[in-house]
Order: sequence, then C-alpha cells, then structure tokens
Amino acid sequence: MAKYKGRILFVLAGALLIIIWDFIYYFVLQYSFNLQVDLLFGTLILFIGYYTGKNYDESNETVSAISKSEEKIKRLNEELHLVLQNITEVVFHTNSKGEFQFLNHSWEELTGYSIKESIHKNALHFISLHERHEFLRVLRRSISEQKEKTKIDFSFQTRSGQFRWGEVNIKLNYDENGELAGTVGTISDITERIHNEEELLEMNETLAIESQKLSVAGQLAAGIAHEVRNPLTSINGFLQLLRDDADEKTREYLEIVFSEIKRIELVLSELLILAKPQSVTYKRINIVETLDHVAKLLNTNAILYNIEIQTAFKQRDLYIRGDENQLKQVFINLVKNAIEAMPHGGNIMIEAGLNEYNKVELSFKDEGIGMKKQILDKLGEPFFTTKTKGTGLGLTICLRILRDHSADISVQSEQGEGTTFSIKFEAAHQQERKKREQTQKVW
Repeated sequence: MAKYKGRILFVLAGALLIIIWDFIYYFVLQYSFNLQVDLLFGTLILFIGYYTGKNYDESNETVSAISKSEEKIKRLNEELHLVLQNITEVVFHTNSKGEFQFLNHSWEELTGYSIKESIHKNALHFISLHERHEFLRVLRRSISEQKEKTKIDFSFQTRSGQFRWGEVNIKLNYDENGELAGTVGTISDITERIHNEEELLEMNETLAIESQKLSVAGQLAAGIAHEVRNPLTSINGFLQLLRDDADEKTREYLEIVFSEIKRIELVLSELLILAKPQSVTYKRINIVETLDHVAKLLNTNAILYNIEIQTAFKQRDLYIRGDENQLKQVFINLVKNAIEAMPHGGNIMIEAGLNEYNKVELSFKDEGIGMKKQILDKLGEPFFTTKTKGTGLGLTICLRILRDHSADISVQSEQGEGTTFSIKFEAAHQQERKKREQTQKVW
C-alpha cells in the first residue's frame, strides 16, 4: 500500500478538485451542465494526479534505496575501520612522495610514535639511516620494473631508542602515465624471528666447531694409535722380563707401571673406535627387543650395587633402521654410567614408545647424584669426564653413533635428583615412506 501512497493521494486530490470545480461552476456561477466537458476535464485532472503521484512514489523509492545504500556503506566503513584498527600488523597508505596518509593503531604499539605526529611525514624518516640506501634501491628498482608488489626487511628505531626489525609488504599503485601514485601495505614485527635466526646461526657455528674438534680428535687418535702402540708393546715386554728377576719391592713398583700401561691401552682402544670407520649394517630392528636384551645383560651387574633395572614399553613392537651392535654399545654405555652415578643404589627406568610426533622415543632415567649445568654443557666433549678412571671418550663415541643414525639426544639432570637421557629415532615405516617418495621423484 505504501508503494502506491503518492498515486492514491494525488488521485484523491484530483477528484476533490473536480468536485470543488463542479460545485463552483454549476451551483455558484450557474453555468449549464456539459457532460463531455466534465468527462474530459475530470479524466485530464485524474491522469495528471496519477502521473504526478507515480513520479512521487518512484522518487520516494529512489530516496529510500539511496538512504539504505548510504547506511550499508557507512556500516561497512565502520567494520573496515574496526578491522584496520584492531589488526596486529601495521596498515599504511602513502602518497607518491612516500608521506603517510593513513596509519592504524598498531603503528603506535610498534614504533612508540603517535599517529598524529607520524601522518604526512615521509616513511623513510622512521627507517634506520644505514638502511635507507638499500630500502630506496629496492623500491626504485621495483618502480622502474613496474612491479605491483614488493617485500623488504628493514631495521628501525622505536621512540624509546630500541632497535627492532620489520617486514614491509608494499602494493605499488600507478597512474595512467605509469607514474607512482601511492602505496598501501602492511608492516610486521619480525624482531623475534631475526633473533632466532641469529641464535640458530650461532648454534650452527658452535656445532661446526664441535664437529671440527671431533675430526681433529679422530686424526690425533689414528696417529697416536700407530705411534704409541708399537713402542708401548716393547716397553711392556721388557718390563715383564725385568719383573721375573726383580725383588719384591721392585715388583710392587712394576705392578703400578703395568696398571698404568693398561690404562694407556684402554685410552688407545677407545681412540681407535673414535677414529676408525666402523663396519655398520643398517637393517630393520625391533628396538624393544634390543633394550630387553641390554636390561637382562646388565641386571646381574646392577644387583651387586643394590640397583634394579626396570623397563616400561608402551608397545612391544617399535621398529627403527640401524646397526643393532652399535646401538647396544650406546645403551650399555648409558646404563653403566647410570649404575656408576648411583653409589647408594636405587632404580634405573628404561622406557620406550611413540611420541606425539610419531617418533620412537627412548629414555634412560636413574636416581643418581645428578649433574651441574656446567658439567651438562661439556658432556660429549672428547676427554672430558667426571670419573676418576674414565677416558672421556665413551659418550663421545655414543654421540657419534647416534648422529650416524640421525637420532636426537637430550639430557635433563638435577643435582641429587638423578639424570634422564632421551633419544628420538625416526620410525622405520617413516624412513621407508620417505625413501619411496624420493625414489618416485627420481623416476
């Protein structure tokens, strides 16, 4: 009904006008009745009224539609403004000169500068002086190549004087002549990422140094083995001849010498293991069976020290690819170290299972004396040991074996609370799947 409101009103107004006109024409002025003139006049007035009302209704509909569109646009603008002001990244707009025309509130959180003092200032003003040349070079090259988008990493100084890193993604807008008309884009804070990359680089450098140390230790081991073993054998032989004809006091001294020679031979044997490439055979093995065998092998020795070796396996079948003999050497070394760290007895717990990343995870936990952080940091260094009769090469060899098996090892220890060694292997089915995928890529 509202749609035809104007037409109804104007037609009624026309009818009222006809009635008034007829009243004045026939009753007041006393003119004679003329049906043809009345019909023509009445039809004309009603048509004009209907047409005017129709235009009025259409105008109202147009005004209403415009009003609704304006409300919708206003609501969309408010929502867009809300999004821009609450997004964590800085959103900006610059003119052709690089002067800020718009900034959201994240700008204040990132830089410490207010939006009011930053608007209409050149964006380069907020970039570190030594970075501006490189920033301009990349930007000018992008403009000369008519690129629509570009990304630049840069450092900047906050209002408080703190240096931070940002990543800017820029959308370049051009006019019809191909000239830069302005830019829009976002700025992300990547300071933490840069610091993590620096730490990773430093860590890689440290690992490279440690790897070089091991390489040098291996080369030294090969030289020591050849240069020392032969004369040591001769010395040992002649000392045995002297012992046969020596008196009791001399024999006592010679026994000390033989004890030290054996210690030298032990060090040489471990150096040879470290230096000499071992013959390894990688195959699919059930690591649970290997751990079971190690636990049973060392349990008798552990009982002598009032220690019980316990096992807890989440699955009975955990397959990895590796050399079983080498891995047994690692596990035996870890359990022996645990036994030696428990002079007052206790429990050693060996656990195995699949972790949340679908990797085979083993742990060796003791209730021993634990280690200080300074000792933990040096674990695995050649010739570093806390034992009075140790060579400092056992754990170094274990780490090399685990590295050859692409395994990760981590150590947690607290003084007086014991130590836990955790080892993570890639599951056999995962390795086999990757190998198949690589083969398919080749073909």
